[in-house]
Amino acid sequence: MKFEEKKITPLTQYQLSKYAALRPIYTSEGQFLNQFIWANYYDTTYIAEDSFLFFLINVYKERCTMMPYCKKEDISKAFLSICDYFHDVLHKPLTMYLADETFVEGLLAAIPNIEERFTIREDRDCFDYIYEAEKLRTLSGKAYHKKKNHVNAFLKEYAGRYEYRSLSCKNTAEIKGFHKRWLTEREITDRYDSINSEKTGINQIFENCQDIDCRIGGIYIDNTLEAYSIGSYNPNTKYAYIHIEKANPDCRGLYPFINQQFLTQEFPDALFVNREDDLGQEGLRKSKLSYKPIRLEKKYFIKEN
Repeated sequence: MKFEEKKITPLTQYQLSKYAALRPIYTSEGQFLNQFIWANYYDTTYIAEDSFLFFLINVYKERCTMMPYCKKEDISKAFLSICDYFHDVLHKPLTMYLADETFVEGLLAAIPNIEERFTIREDRDCFDYIYEAEKLRTLSGKAYHKKKNHVNAFLKEYAGRYEYRSLSCKNTAEIKGFHKRWLTEREITDRYDSINSEKTGINQIFENCQDIDCRIGGIYIDNTLEAYSIGSYNPNTKYAYIHIEKANPDCRGLYPFINQQFLTQEFPDALFVNREDDLGQEGLRKSKLSYKPIRLEKKYFIKEN
């Protein structure tokens, strides 16, 4: 088998999306935009074969992989082929991150005694938060009473002063300016050292936004950008993915307002929303749980013993 490593670029969007559509993938890593944003952080490359595509990433300076894209019936075949690559090319045992539940179930069903050879465990810090889209648009019901109060407080305080706008390449300078201000005005605990890489990924989007399928929206107060969000959409599953969301924390209600308006304006057909993981950050976990997810999309770590 011939392996050709390729970098993730705007020009590879179609190829990655084609392989990702081989079966329904609900995790954020199934979206090209997520892979593109974090390609610099993980030094991501990928290898495409006839029936599957897999990634090579750096985690703690170790070359690893993440769940491949393939058909459900090809899960065990893809997995064993990737094992062969690790053994024959990298000369090391396999370490795989971010496998979803369907992938793990496929391995357990198809490979006898796999748990004797591999450690398979849930990775809670990487679970994605899944929400019902209409509830986040309307904030209706007792569960969202506090969120709606915060939004109403924002609408009252900034009445006549705010505006939602769909954004594009022409807004790059002001989004970068806001993001820089957002970083310097707040203290961030980042045990994975991912904030700067996220910024790099965002800048890469703006440098290539004519070629990348994404949606961007922002809230202006007094004609100044004070919040923005970047997302993507999977029409096959009717999932909206919120990859980036930043807001001025000094404006009460602005976070739930940009959350609500971005979905309403940019993803009116979405049935579900994936707001990605919390990376084990206590404050982020509390915030994502407060929006009442309908479930957590589990992800698994797999390591050859």
